[in-house]
Amino acid sequence: MSRNRMKSLGLALGLALTAFGVSACRQDMHDNPKYKPYRDGGMRQLPEGTVARGSLDLAVAAPKAPVTGQAAGGAVIPGEDGFPFKITKEILDRGESRFNITCLPCHGKLGDGQGMIALRGFRHPPTYHQDRLRNAPTSHYYDVVTNGFGAMPSYAEVVTPEDRWKIIAYIRALQKSQGVNVNELAEDDRKKLEEAERKAAEQSGDKSSSPGGHRNQ
Repeated sequence: MSRNRMKSLGLALGLALTAFGVSACRQDMHDNPKYKPYRDGGMRQLPEGTVARGSLDLAVAAPKAPVTGQAAGGAVIPGEDGFPFKITKEILDRGESRFNITCLPCHGKLGDGQGMIALRGFRHPPTYHQDRLRNAPTSHYYDVVTNGFGAMPSYAEVVTPEDRWKIIAYIRALQKSQGVNVNELAEDDRKKLEEAERKAAEQSGDKSSSPGGHRNQ
């Protein structure tokens, strides 16, 4: 075989091997679509309202300037010395919702310390309706929720700073509702209260006269 032919065959073989090698090293897996960390779309989005552990601003403090808040209907809530927003019905509704979820089991629906956990043998929390807590500043409640107090642990990782203030606003509304002077109510509100008390008394009478009940003689 001539030298030129051998060179041609060698060149052809080299080209064939090169083509085979290129076709065998496809970049599909290298170039396939994928997300990379810290690039757009590469990080899983957290559910709304999620707060990372340790990222809460536990140093949030009440504004130094007093804020006059008002409940629904214009009734001034006592002790309004530090809310960072105006008290509205929406604020109180949110505060009631968070209170019922987080606080009610121990503190009771009325904030009187008669929650189910306490009724089952655990330590009773103090009622919100005593003079000490009626006169306590809102910053006291915020500090207790944030850092805990006595047998109550910190709820900083459970309740956001904004919701803490809303719960406190609802507590103030509870204090107002349980300490109102009936003689100060408008006539329509007095009638509603008397009607509610009458119905409650009737229901209590029905229960006492039902089978298995005990009617007072």
